[in-house]
Amino acid sequence: MASLWSIDETVGRRFARLSGLTVTGAIGILLCAKSLGYPLFMAEAIRRMRERGIWLSSKVVEFALREAGE
Repeated sequence: MASLWSIDETVGRRFARLSGLTVTGAIGILLCAKSLGYPLFMAEAIRRMRERGIWLSSKVVEFALREAGE
């Protein structure tokens, strides 16, 4: 059985991949939830994450909004 790990830190993600784990971050989890029909707006989620001090690159934000259809 495959497992999925949620890791947002670059070093942690690299180490997990080198260990053969499948990883995703907070944005990946939100995109998965949206695809499963959970009522969320990605732009709002990103805004709230940033308000709480979570740094997201513009590249990640653009990807998230595009994948979410926003």
